[in-house]
Amino acid sequence: MATARFLVMLAAVGAALGARSYAQTPSGDEPIEEVVVTGEFPGPGMWRITRADDAGHELWIVGDPPPLPKRMKWKAREVESVALRAQEILLDASVHMDPDEKIGIFRGLSLLPAAMKARKNPGETTLKEQLPPDLYARWLVQKKRFIGSDSGIEKWRPIFAANKLRREALDELELRESGMVWDTIGKLAKKYQIPSTTPYLRFKFHTDDLKEKIREFSREPLADTECFRSTLDLTEALSDSATEARRAHAWATADLETLDALPPLPNPYVPCAMAVLGSQVAKEIIPADIREQLYVLWMQSAEKSLATNQTTLAIVPLQKLTRQGGYLERLRAKGYNVEPPK
Repeated sequence: MATARFLVMLAAVGAALGARSYAQTPSGDEPIEEVVVTGEFPGPGMWRITRADDAGHELWIVGDPPPLPKRMKWKAREVESVALRAQEILLDASVHMDPDEKIGIFRGLSLLPAAMKARKNPGETTLKEQLPPDLYARWLVQKKRFIGSDSGIEKWRPIFAANKLRREALDELELRESGMVWDTIGKLAKKYQIPSTTPYLRFKFHTDDLKEKIREFSREPLADTECFRSTLDLTEALSDSATEARRAHAWATADLETLDALPPLPNPYVPCAMAVLGSQVAKEIIPADIREQLYVLWMQSAEKSLATNQTTLAIVPLQKLTRQGGYLERLRAKGYNVEPPK
């Protein structure tokens, strides 16, 4: 059996080990403009969730933001106040892989050659041969700006090349993807011993099969063109420093009207995940409806926390919170009162 841990490791090894080994100083004609947001802001808004027949138990939800400037400062007093009186901090649902035996460092190192090979297109084809001409032309512009003259990446699968581009763009633009809220609240939780909960979907895999499954994955074509396209959409959008500065300011001041009015950031994570999950290796262990299972699992955990605790603070990605079919819509559909940030 293959496992999601193998897939996570494959993506991490393929991107992380390759991302820096060929990195060059970007050689674009124009200097890269960082998203700069100065000053200290009052902090993000929180949604208050209660049951119609039980206002004494409350769930406060803060949305972990889209990419924001690393150096942006925001006041966490309101969120900290909720955390300090909370009996639990609820984080987003995630996937956890359980090997049937421990993988030691030497065995892990023995898997690296196969994992590195799996980054490359089957048959040694190039990105130019794999991608539509218009998409490849856009790639060359973004590659020149954020990666530089790396010829080796031209033989990578689109999904791995896209992942490297996204990471390099975030680094060069001085943006961070997630964790800004937990950086503050996590320290508070540790200091005051506030329990935190991450709902997990668990999968088990056989370590003996791992190397062969990596080889199978390396020979299997992936439907990852849309992953590549949406990643280019994202890096191009993040390069619009004026819009992203407005987005950062709106999040840090709980300005939901402005957040709603701004063009939504492209989301490559879904098509990239689906490209991997569509592989035969992934299908052997990961259910096709895993996204829905994660939503359902978090909702179950949120309802349990709301019924059990007088106060719960939840931290989840802002997109999963506010999108159509997201957590807020699902809570309303179940009859909960949803009060927006004030």
